[in-house]
Amino acid sequence: MLRSGAFPNAFTFPFAIKSCAALSLPITGKQLHCHVVKSGCLLEPFVQTSLVSMYGKCSLIDNARQVFDENPQSRKLTVCYNSLLSGYALKSRVKDVVVLFCEMRGLGVEINGVTMLGLVQPCGIPGNLGLGMCVHGFSVKFGLDMDSSVGNCLLTMYVKSGEIDCGRKLFNEMPRKGLITWNAMINGYAQNGLANNVLELYKEMESKGVFPDPLTLVGVLSSCAHLGALSAENLVKDLDGCKKNDHERRDEYLNRMGVHSEKLAVAFALLNTRKETEIIIIKNLRICGDCHLFIKMVSKIVDRQFVVRDATRFHHFKNGFCSCKEYW
Repeated sequence: MLRSGAFPNAFTFPFAIKSCAALSLPITGKQLHCHVVKSGCLLEPFVQTSLVSMYGKCSLIDNARQVFDENPQSRKLTVCYNSLLSGYALKSRVKDVVVLFCEMRGLGVEINGVTMLGLVQPCGIPGNLGLGMCVHGFSVKFGLDMDSSVGNCLLTMYVKSGEIDCGRKLFNEMPRKGLITWNAMINGYAQNGLANNVLELYKEMESKGVFPDPLTLVGVLSSCAHLGALSAENLVKDLDGCKKNDHERRDEYLNRMGVHSEKLAVAFALLNTRKETEIIIIKNLRICGDCHLFIKMVSKIVDRQFVVRDATRFHHFKNGFCSCKEYW
């Protein structure tokens, strides 16, 4: 476009800037920022929002704040505040999220569902449950608690924090429950070791006509494993998605119940490595509670260090303890 002699405008820049954010290209984004300044489009609301959002998603939150502060017009726009709020949330800068939200309220800027999502996101971090409950209260005050996206985030926050009863109460109050909502509650029960509740909720989900996906089945099957995999297999066979020829990965799911890959990896490593060697295990699924407890016990018994990287974090096991402190 530039080579042809055409000049970009306030409608062109947002698309290009959003592409930089999606592809994580901060250098190209900065170059576009320079073009925006030269073209005189910096005060355009959509351009401002795109720049703030791009810098936030590229982990350049201080640059995002600079763009926000340099444009007085930003102080009046909910969309600009939301972009900066989301950037702070992505970096888990909880204090900045709270301060910015208070600034929004003080200036009378409209609060919407996107604002609440930015507030809820960092509340899933351990130690922030109190803040999360305050956010829940604000969502009720602003009439946003029934928004499905906000409700799903609040539900996930409660179950991650171990407040399973609060999560279930919120789940029951939600007027529209999509697959994401059911999965959050089912996997919340599974993560908290409430296997019977998982199976009961799965049956309720089926009765409501909601069809499961692989994430649902992971929660259900991990609960069957806790109850006793082989004895629960007949129950699993009766569940939609696990019947013969009903799911192309059925055998894989059933085999996973009886064989925990982390245990096999630990046994193999102990047989084939020296005593002083740290053992590193990598998998692309969340480590189950049974394997987590097993590796803690083994690290104590054999006096070895283990590092397990699962879908959410690195677990460092040493002397019977894990770095996650039972939160994963």
